[in-house]
Amino acid sequence: MKTAVSKYFLALLLALLPAAAKAQGDIYTKSARLADFPQKTTRIVLTGEAVADAILREEITSRWRISPYEFCSRAEYEELRSGTRYYFLHFETDTEFTWMHLSKGGPSSGNPLRTAMDVVSVPIASSEGMTADELVFLPAFIDIVQEYLLKAMVSDKVSYRGVRGIISKDKKGKHICTDEKQGRELFIAEAPNTIVPVIVWGTQVGKHRRYWRMRISTDQHLLYEYKRKRL
Repeated sequence: MKTAVSKYFLALLLALLPAAAKAQGDIYTKSARLADFPQKTTRIVLTGEAVADAILREEITSRWRISPYEFCSRAEYEELRSGTRYYFLHFETDTEFTWMHLSKGGPSSGNPLRTAMDVVSVPIASSEGMTADELVFLPAFIDIVQEYLLKAMVSDKVSYRGVRGIISKDKKGKHICTDEKQGRELFIAEAPNTIVPVIVWGTQVGKHRRYWRMRISTDQHLLYEYKRKRL
């Protein structure tokens, strides 16, 4: 009898292992960790630059629709970032680029469900700062982050691929502009059914200068291309 019972529990354990593994996987996936995003407040971290912050405030106020939000200073961000109450949309700079970066607040170590998490980044300017020409495209960058989040919350494939996971392939009925200057004008005019090139140049490092080439629709701000290039 004892042997029969042991075999029964062994068989039951083996049957439950795949389900347990799947449940654990679901808990720790990036999509699962993003599930609380709509309920949490996103802190929009101001840059400290008057012109950039004025445009950021205006565009966030008119465009941000997927979570509650509040504006905060860089000092407040540094104070709050290790807590678990907020997500943060902030700007980070490396040796080449300035990035619009969304992160989930939390400690740097401990319970993996509560630790800080990098969510997504979009290059928006060189590391030397944003110019007027680059600030023109700030509405598109904000919308790209939002579209990524909406899809990443329900798709692990998208969540781990970053903004590459939301590249659209349907160009039917679209006018494709290839000139950067004309594209900027069409973007400002919100020309319908148009895709324009957006080039983000990085600061030169050594002998090379890298840039990101994107193609973005002028009306819905859908992303059609996202590639890093080097001169």
